[in-house]
Amino acid sequence: MSELAATITGFVVGDNLEIRRTVTDLTAAITTGWLTLKRHHGQADGDAKLQKAITTTDVPGVGQVVTAGGVGVNGVIRFDLGQADTLGLGTSRWIYDIQIRQSDVQVFTLETGTLQLSPQVTRATGS
Repeated sequence: MSELAATITGFVVGDNLEIRRTVTDLTAAITTGWLTLKRHHGQADGDAKLQKAITTTDVPGVGQVVTAGGVGVNGVIRFDLGQADTLGLGTSRWIYDIQIRQSDVQVFTLETGTLQLSPQVTRATGS
């Protein structure tokens, strides 16, 4: 269920980014999920650079527990990072984790790792 040394790269500052994960080996349905990005592990959650909290309700720009899943059924979660989010992250390297809470109140860390975006080449687009 967990990946503890993931790397998210290949995306550009200022672009929209969707982080979607399939969750296996559930003991109950997923009710809530969190994506948290920080400079270092000791930083308080309140001081995180970015934190997205999702539920089964689709919130554009935040994400959703797309499929709650359950015993024998995979879940699917999605976090949405918009243009302002990725501009705010810049090209710095961030540590992150993805956690879920299930309906049986258990909390699991699905993934930890680093995220680093590439710099923009085109800085303005027109219509």
